Amino acid sequence: MSAYPETVVDKILEVTLRSNKFAYFAIDENGRLFRQGGEIAATGFPQWKPGQSILDDALFLSGYVPMSRDYECIESYQAGDDSIFDVHLFKDQEQIWILLIDKTSDMEWESAARQQANELRLLKQQAAQAGSVGDQDSDPHTHFDFFESRLNMMALSANDDGSFARLEPVSERFKRLYPESTESARALYPQQKFPFVENFLIDAAEVWQAGDDKRRVRSGPWVETDGNTEVALEAIALNWKGSKLLFLEILDESYRLNQSFLQIGREGVLLNRVLEDEVRKQTREIRAREEEIALRLVCAADSRDDGETGSHIRRLGLYSELIAQQLGWSNADAEEIRIAAPMHDIGKIGIPDHILKKPGQLTESEFEIMKLHPEIGGRILSNSETPLVQMARDICLGHHEKWDGSGYPHGLAGENIPISARIVAIVDVFDALIHKRVYKNEMPVDEAIALMLEGSGSHFDPDLLDLFLSLKEKLTEIAFDYSNPIGDDLTRAASIIDDIHLLRPGD
Repeated sequence: MSAYPETVVDKILEVTLRSNKFAYFAIDENGRLFRQGGEIAATGFPQWKPGQSILDDALFLSGYVPMSRDYECIESYQAGDDSIFDVHLFKDQEQIWILLIDKTSDMEWESAARQQANELRLLKQQAAQAGSVGDQDSDPHTHFDFFESRLNMMALSANDDGSFARLEPVSERFKRLYPESTESARALYPQQKFPFVENFLIDAAEVWQAGDDKRRVRSGPWVETDGNTEVALEAIALNWKGSKLLFLEILDESYRLNQSFLQIGREGVLLNRVLEDEVRKQTREIRAREEEIALRLVCAADSRDDGETGSHIRRLGLYSELIAQQLGWSNADAEEIRIAAPMHDIGKIGIPDHILKKPGQLTESEFEIMKLHPEIGGRILSNSETPLVQMARDICLGHHEKWDGSGYPHGLAGENIPISARIVAIVDVFDALIHKRVYKNEMPVDEAIALMLEGSGSHFDPDLLDLFLSLKEKLTEIAFDYSNPIGDDLTRAASIIDDIHLLRPGD
């Protein structure tokens, strides 16, 4: 954990980053969230819940987590449609801190430092030569030595009638761009020459009326045409010893460099998006292959069990995914339980046929043998490093455990039972009750739910059962629309999965 209390961490980040929008996350090396803060909405990412994996939504992090170095930086990542962030990753003992700093405005324009240098030079001159700008009786065409031609600037002083007086000298480039400004000493109206300036003067007027020498406002770049050449300009308004000054500057090579840098950044973002889309596409294809292989293997194993059907095991996956998504699980985790849930009874492959296929009630000794199938399934799926197989093992071992500890094989109780197994325990019973088996008739949905409610807090996790009941309509749709042979079932699964995704909270 961090050496600082959470409130101190928040304050450090706030003070350090107050000049930029920012957001931050702390995750473990598996991508599961410890905490988050800052302006999450500005990043375009959802508000994740503690313990939830963020790597599915923040796919660009998958190549950096787990971290091999103490620090990584991803420059100019486009997190939202209109937001560009620098992403900093730090290792802090068992946590990884991800800090996103908004660089949108910086990438669009980074000339503030250069302009501040120009203004400092103006202050140093103090308008000592040829009279002060603040002297209302002096020549309005006052000279400012720092306005050398190489600065590509024009300085104007605003009159009360909306016109402007030119301050000398004028750079050679401005003489070419705005020749009428040097033809005579008459009042000028740059807003007529440059329509963009007319809009900017609304903001400039607020600064001039305030009368504060420390205040200034910048227009940001705009583009004019000088013959066949496009020229970028910027306007700056400020007060100076009682005069209302308007500077017009022709932006130099740095503007084009900034444009080039921004374009490179945008192209990099576009390439990242293309690569991420391709990764997502390949991930979906891999998931589809995994699911089909798992379903067909489980169907083969369950073909020995006259009490189970291929449609039943597929429905369990869809029920479980729906509940997982309503719990706020990531897409990747929800997909895993959809594929893992059908493996819940794979251990029945080790139960003798005379018990597995018996149409009537089992004897006590037969039932003790039947109760071995969770542990058999657990052994089949053990020693895997794949999260999907690990979840399937948890489900195999835990779906016959009960909330009050009276289940089998290990008598686990409450939250000691993996949540994936608690979910499957509910949907397995529900589906078995409402569908016909060789040894029983189907039960109406409402009657099945009433029976399950009797097991709330004893057989079933009461909170999960309440969530299950809130999804009754969608669960019932899955239950009765998904009962075709295997080929049609897989096609139907894709359609229902798409519908389930539409129900995800916050989408």
